[in-house]
Amino acid sequence: MDSLEILEKETINKIKWNIIPFCFMLYVLNYIDRINLGFAAMDMNIDLQITNVAFGFLSSLFFVPYFLLEVPSNMCLHKFGARKWMARIMITWGMVIVGMFFVQNYYHVAILRFLLGCAEAGFFPGMIYYFTYWFPAKQRASIIGFFMMAVPFGNFLGAPLSTWIMDNVHWLGYAGWRWMFMFEGIPAILAGIVTLLYLADNPLKVSWLTQQQKDWLAGELKKENELKKETASFTLRQIFTFKRVWVLGIIYMSIQITTQSANYWMPIIVKGFSSSFSNTTVGLIMMLPGIVSLIVMPFWGMHSDKTKERKLHTALPMLLSGFGLILIAVADNMYIKIGGLVLNAIGNVAFYGPFWSLPSIYLTGAAAAVGVAIINSLSSLGGFLGNNIIGIIKGEYGSTGVLCFQATCCVIAFLLTMSLDLHDDALLNKADSPKSNE
Repeated sequence: MDSLEILEKETINKIKWNIIPFCFMLYVLNYIDRINLGFAAMDMNIDLQITNVAFGFLSSLFFVPYFLLEVPSNMCLHKFGARKWMARIMITWGMVIVGMFFVQNYYHVAILRFLLGCAEAGFFPGMIYYFTYWFPAKQRASIIGFFMMAVPFGNFLGAPLSTWIMDNVHWLGYAGWRWMFMFEGIPAILAGIVTLLYLADNPLKVSWLTQQQKDWLAGELKKENELKKETASFTLRQIFTFKRVWVLGIIYMSIQITTQSANYWMPIIVKGFSSSFSNTTVGLIMMLPGIVSLIVMPFWGMHSDKTKERKLHTALPMLLSGFGLILIAVADNMYIKIGGLVLNAIGNVAFYGPFWSLPSIYLTGAAAAVGVAIINSLSSLGGFLGNNIIGIIKGEYGSTGVLCFQATCCVIAFLLTMSLDLHDDALLNKADSPKSNE
């Protein structure tokens, strides 16, 4: 190993340990606060007399302002810096989650779900864009894969925690689902305050990298940006009309119609496996997919980086996810249903690292900030459409109809991804070739 390779390894490892664990923790809190409505629904819907159709609308309402505000949010992050903007996002979303403790009817929930979308808009695409400041393209699939492990870990932690609170904490005569929102909203506020003190806007503003390490990283990112100089000076109009952004956006929307709706509806579906299931039992069952996904997910992202292949690594998990949903729908045996739940969860998270490494191959600078936000905005549109459609399907055809609809969306996402040309992987190899380093 020569001196340059040693410098690269030391720099990347130092950035990993200083950036990823903290961002991972923020995303765990984000994911728990994102999915806790699905657990609350098992009791809240009864207490507030919310129907399946009404709950579908409540679940989807979050995505309306999220869809509208993601691009402006990433533009603000680019202008004001990640430290201030991420802190603002976390503090405001935590306050809204705490406010769920006080809701008295459907309309109160609807207002707060809308405000949560306003508060949280830009967190995920902001993080993906933030990583482009710190990591070269050839390492981003594994880096994003490690970051996205927050999804299964959040499920692993949040499912039993949320349901245990609901079943066991009834202080002062208030229902457990209310205390769940209170206990899970306060940490987001505290983490937002810590973000102001800890998070660095870019590598130039940290003391834990040497000047040599900063110079190496700046040089690597500059060489990559030269390959993407076509987009570096894009106007806002040009970004919005860049074809590859919309192709990736439509793929991601198809994927997220399934995954976003699963966040809210799967606890109710799992509780239907047996009339004897308590909320805590549902939480323990839903913890299992998180454990398995935590093992599989990082290896999938690392394998994508090692092989420099993105298309199959993005597409195949969606096929697996759809197969898992079909197993849940058609199997009579509870253990097979739980196996389908695990396969669905693996597919839902494994695609993230390879997929989110694609936009930064094509885009740089403000174009990357806006392009990533556009792609993720379409996922919000998918979440809005999916949850409303599922609310109707659940009322008419039950859980089997919901699962078949979700599986169909997985197949569509798979076919759209497989329709991509090989230019994606060719460009990735070009960015990592010796010639590009001259």
